[in-house]
Amino acid sequence: MTIDQLGAATIKQIRGIHDLKTYRNACYMLKQLEPYTNTTFHNREKVFYLNKSGRDLIGSSKEFKVGQKLEHTLLRNDVYIYLNCPFDWQSEKVLEYASEQPNLNGIIIRGVNVATKKKIVSDGYYKRNGYTYIVEIDNKRDMKDNHKKIVSYAECFKYLDTPRLSMYTHTLDRQRKLTKWMNENKVPGEVKLYEEIK
Repeated sequence: MTIDQLGAATIKQIRGIHDLKTYRNACYMLKQLEPYTNTTFHNREKVFYLNKSGRDLIGSSKEFKVGQKLEHTLLRNDVYIYLNCPFDWQSEKVLEYASEQPNLNGIIIRGVNVATKKKIVSDGYYKRNGYTYIVEIDNKRDMKDNHKKIVSYAECFKYLDTPRLSMYTHTLDRQRKLTKWMNENKVPGEVKLYEEIK
């Protein structure tokens, strides 16, 4: 079920989440799951994800497809472990909110606000100590897209209880830009480097 929740995971990640002590013990445990998993490699590490038999066993309809999202998924898992595996963690959480539009097709309607539904997909979502945490994994996303996402969060956060955005990125330059945009848009939160959480 952990593999299903995360999408895919390395031996090291599963070992960390379930406190399987030694690497050898983790390998032994995962060997028992061979009929229910497929494997691939990323940076010389074995990565496990559920096959059809595994999904059927636990009643899951989520199929993980190996591709461009593999590295992103593994980075998200590292963040999940760094955050001490929040019990209410949700990956790819869809946040819907109503955006008030002052005009419709250039026509201003006095005294009436036209609401349009918008949604944004966060990489991770959980609640802790009265705060709603939204997690974003910046891997190879274009910085223009990052800026648009922060602007969208600024609007979305008006509809959430005590929200905070936690972003994780690779370089100091990206960290500085993301922090600047969050401050400009009054989005509460922080930007950390992956090397800080290893």
